[in-house]
Amino acid sequence: MRSLVRHPLGVLGLYLAVTFPLLLGGLLSGGAVSGWPIVPVHLAAGGGALWWASRRDPDQWVTLALALVAIPIAYAEVPWLNQALASGYRDPLVLAWERTLTGFDPSRELAGRFSWLWLSEPLHLAYLSFYPAIYVPPIVLAVRGRLREATTTALGILIASVVCYLVFAVFPVQGPRYFGPPEGVPDGPMRRLTLLILENGSSTGAAFPSAHMALMTAQAVLALRLQPKMGVLLTLAMLGVGVGAVYGGFHYAVDMAAGALVGLASAWFALKLHGARSTGPTGK
Repeated sequence: MRSLVRHPLGVLGLYLAVTFPLLLGGLLSGGAVSGWPIVPVHLAAGGGALWWASRRDPDQWVTLALALVAIPIAYAEVPWLNQALASGYRDPLVLAWERTLTGFDPSRELAGRFSWLWLSEPLHLAYLSFYPAIYVPPIVLAVRGRLREATTTALGILIASVVCYLVFAVFPVQGPRYFGPPEGVPDGPMRRLTLLILENGSSTGAAFPSAHMALMTAQAVLALRLQPKMGVLLTLAMLGVGVGAVYGGFHYAVDMAAGALVGLASAWFALKLHGARSTGPTGK
């Protein structure tokens, strides 16, 4: 078991094994016929990931590619997973936490208080930086021949993803975006592009903790350890994602705080379990 947890595809395989009965139960209870093709794919992916992780010397290029591809695919399953255990969305509870901690509703009021296009557009651009930030750091490490560190990075973001996805399954939160845009948020090309991507690629019930913030935090911490110059850029992007998601009305502030904690813990576990070193190429 320990050797599987040290391997990115081992983490993925264990996650798919645990969530398979949830997925099946969600489809049975929801009667979502369109979701049934997911079942054999999910089962085959879980078995394949566990088999590959158990190999004595699996090819790390293949491991890295499969791990990175798996993150958005597993995310797409979230709506079927939270059909199994959840009896409703938990937005009222999360919003109560929000108001208790902050004294107001940042996701609804922040943009109105600072309704400036010159602020809004960079924050939305920072929010969009999440997508390249997931893939660029491990690919850069791999291209430089530092496959061990690249695999460590994949392990960290997979752990963060798995933790978030499991919470989504049992504690689904829609997020403020489903209740209309914030009052006074400026319109601009970056905001329109962000909305277009979210409308076509987001999963319902996947707001708390913020997977955006969890993965960005994990990436920033890992990069600061493994490739410091990129780590500085990722840290700035992480802060932009944290503020931009709330300003744009995509997440509650507590979503971002919880996501940051998940990301910090995931990076720490990845570095500890995988034994990555901070400098010098290690190859395979």
